[in-house]
Amino acid sequence: MTTRVKTSVQVISMVTAQRRRLQFSAAAENAEIDWEFFSALRLPAEPLAYDEGLAVRRFGRQLKPGEIGCYASHFAVWRAFLDSPAAQLIVFEDDVIVDWQAIQTLARQDLAAHGIDVLKLFATHPIDAKVVKYKLLSDHSHLLRLRGYTYGTQGYMLSKRAAQALIEHSKVMYMPIDWAMSRYWDYGLPNYASFPFPLFERQGQSSIEHSQSAPVSATPSSAAARFAWKLSDRMKRLRFDFAANDRSQFGPPSDAGQAFLTDASSGTR
Repeated sequence: MTTRVKTSVQVISMVTAQRRRLQFSAAAENAEIDWEFFSALRLPAEPLAYDEGLAVRRFGRQLKPGEIGCYASHFAVWRAFLDSPAAQLIVFEDDVIVDWQAIQTLARQDLAAHGIDVLKLFATHPIDAKVVKYKLLSDHSHLLRLRGYTYGTQGYMLSKRAAQALIEHSKVMYMPIDWAMSRYWDYGLPNYASFPFPLFERQGQSSIEHSQSAPVSATPSSAAARFAWKLSDRMKRLRFDFAANDRSQFGPPSDAGQAFLTDASSGTR
């Protein structure tokens, strides 16, 4: 197979999570695309730093140990991607089952050339979105423009520009990684999603430990600071959403014609 762009596919997983690695590898046995495991971290490494006080003032509590490890792992994979020859990055966590045919089609595309720098492939909660392109990969696959927070980092696709922007705006850790990634109004790149999602999450706790307990640390003064920050942040997001216009690259949504992204449109033979 030939591709127009080089796509790196990284699966974040703890080195010790041998059972999960075996499960993922078995499910990906017939994938016609190269992928590799990326060793998850437990603690942040420079230039990433955790600010507990800011977490309390803006997120409402300090982060849990698993949230810190998850954030550090995703941040590290973005940095490795920037140092690689790949033009775009697909990230999975090790607790997902993937529709590899859909991923292979996406991996052959230069998504940034279509104005798509951040493409979410999964969400853990209902999302606020609008259809900007019907028939993305097939008659029953569509492109959504996301509004507000989209929870979950089980699968997504980034351009080099998106990875650079995320790194620059996420060096100080004060909220979970999926919250930080969702803040398109901070780093200036719209968030999109492929729907229906081309993967789903296995039931059970991820090996990169999303959910350990941690005490809530909020005081009246920190709660007031958080409320003021949320008001100004909400206005910033509304301004970004109001100014956004997807029609220049996608045109008016129309449920007719051929799929937008296909092997033929990527130049694959």
